Amino acid sequence: MLLVLADYLPAEASVLCAFVGSLVGGFALLEQCQETRVIRCSMSHITAQTWTGQRSVDLTHIRDVRLLTTFSYGGAHHAVLVRDQNGVRLGLTSTRSKRALVRALRNAPVDARSRPRVSSAARAHLGLGAHRTHMMHTVISFLALTTSISLYNGLVLKLAGF
Repeated sequence: MLLVLADYLPAEASVLCAFVGSLVGGFALLEQCQETRVIRCSMSHITAQTWTGQRSVDLTHIRDVRLLTTFSYGGAHHAVLVRDQNGVRLGLTSTRSKRALVRALRNAPVDARSRPRVSSAARAHLGLGAHRTHMMHTVISFLALTTSISLYNGLVLKLAGF
C-alpha cells in the first residue's frame, strides 16, 4: 500500500499483492502450531516439533480444545488445537498425541471452574461425542471457506476494476 501511495506501483498491483499475501498469511497462521513430529508424549505433557520450533503443552492444565479443519485435494484434514494454561497452542495430528489428550480429558477435574472447554466437534473427532457432529463441522467449515473465498475474490476483482 505504501508503494502505491508513493507512486512506485500501480493500484492494481497492490490489490494483487494483497490477494496473494492474505492467502499465504492465512495458510501460515493455520499451520504454524501444528505438530510435524512428536518428540515426547507422556501423561502430563506433549512436546512436538512445529514450523516455529518445539512446543510443549501441559496436559494437566488444559484451557481449551478445538478442532481445526482444512481442505486440500486429498480431502479434509483435521488437527485438534490444544491450549494450556500458559497460552501454548499445539495442533495435534498424530494418533499417539490424540490418545494422550483423550486420557488427559478423561482424567480432568470434575469441577466446572478448572475443567477444560472442549468444542463438540473436537469431542466427536476424538471419539468422545456423536459422529454426526464431526460430519456437520466438516460440512459447515467447507461451506464457510468456499463462501468467504468467493466473497473475497469478488471484492478483489471489484477493487481492481474488473
